[in-house]
Amino acid sequence: MNNQLGDILLGLVLGWLTLILGLALYLAARGWWRRWRYGTPADYNTILTEYGRKMTGALDPLALQQLLTAELPRALQISRAVLLLPEAHQLVSAGEQDVRLPISHAAVRWVASGGIAQRADHGRLRELLRQGQGDLTWACVWVPLMRGTDLRGLWLLGTRNKGTQYAPGDLVCLTDVGRQAAVVLEAMHYAERERRAAAEMRALYHRDVTAQEAERNRLARDLHDGVLQDLCAVTRDLKALETQPKADQAQFADLAVRSGEAVNTLRAICHDLRPPLLQRDLVAALKALVEQLDARSTAPVRLDVSAGELRLPDDAAVAIFRITQEALNNAVRHADASEIVVRLTRYPDRLRLTVTDDGRGIPVGGEPGRFVAKGHLGLAGMRERAAMIGAKLDVQSATDYGTVVILELPHQDATAQSQAVPPQLAVD
Repeated sequence: MNNQLGDILLGLVLGWLTLILGLALYLAARGWWRRWRYGTPADYNTILTEYGRKMTGALDPLALQQLLTAELPRALQISRAVLLLPEAHQLVSAGEQDVRLPISHAAVRWVASGGIAQRADHGRLRELLRQGQGDLTWACVWVPLMRGTDLRGLWLLGTRNKGTQYAPGDLVCLTDVGRQAAVVLEAMHYAERERRAAAEMRALYHRDVTAQEAERNRLARDLHDGVLQDLCAVTRDLKALETQPKADQAQFADLAVRSGEAVNTLRAICHDLRPPLLQRDLVAALKALVEQLDARSTAPVRLDVSAGELRLPDDAAVAIFRITQEALNNAVRHADASEIVVRLTRYPDRLRLTVTDDGRGIPVGGEPGRFVAKGHLGLAGMRERAAMIGAKLDVQSATDYGTVVILELPHQDATAQSQAVPPQLAVD
């Protein structure tokens, strides 16, 4: 009885050992076969994390194309890849290869509708390869870059290195990468659209400001050469009549005073439309502006200049003058300050203008949208003028602590330029 029980137990042990050994051999053979067929398994989590971060940091489609056709295929041991992006009614390669596919083809719609990586051995894709422009017979996997129902691109991948095949896990990983790339492409699309809209707005504002300055110049010229000269002549004639013995001295004196006041008014209008000193020297024009505002402001207005001789383009000089004028007018009218200071400083690489007051501050903060919403169109206009000349404008304000307007314009100092340019060597 004991011998029979021992034989049974021994048989069970040997059976389990045989089963375990067979399972181990099966797993080993299966692992060897998978490595032989698919190669060494990739770390999908690391790939998705690392390249997802890199794709998010891509600034343009070319940078994304470099990731999808060079770096990522190299990490996955893929011999070749190409990225096709929509252009009109075609999918066009983003790189140097001239590859085009009809975006409305039934096979493209089929790949896009699936939203996952597809092997290229499907009959529909083979038909598409025959109709496309360029050699795509090397493509083994098609990955649609889908965002919702929009096809943002098509990612084609060639054979695996060392003749291995794509594993099911590879296709899942490629599908996830394609979805991440579609999100990045969509963000780039909207960012580019916003940049174009902003550029169009700046161009329109530049045109309007240029037209406004041209109109101011024309009005100043017409007033100076026309009405002002006529009034000057009238004033001279009245003064001449005033010296005649039979003339009504009081009447002529009154006419002379009134015409003189009209002349002064027109001169002030011409000066405001286009300060004469601005045509020759920005610093002189700023000094005249500060002196004029200081004479009618309850708070002293002073100018501190550390810029030396400035040679600026006409549009930059006009923009700086108008920004200073607007900032000073705001400070004089609204700040209730005890002092207003304008500082113009030149650094080796930039020109810095600050208009500072110690008044009540701006309660709405410094965002341009809030300026416009609260009716502060002058502050928004200052920002637009600054952007028009490539400068940066910052408005810092705190309630009861005052406001400072800071304008910084890239400007190469003449001394720095002479030091940066190496001397020319004489050649016989």
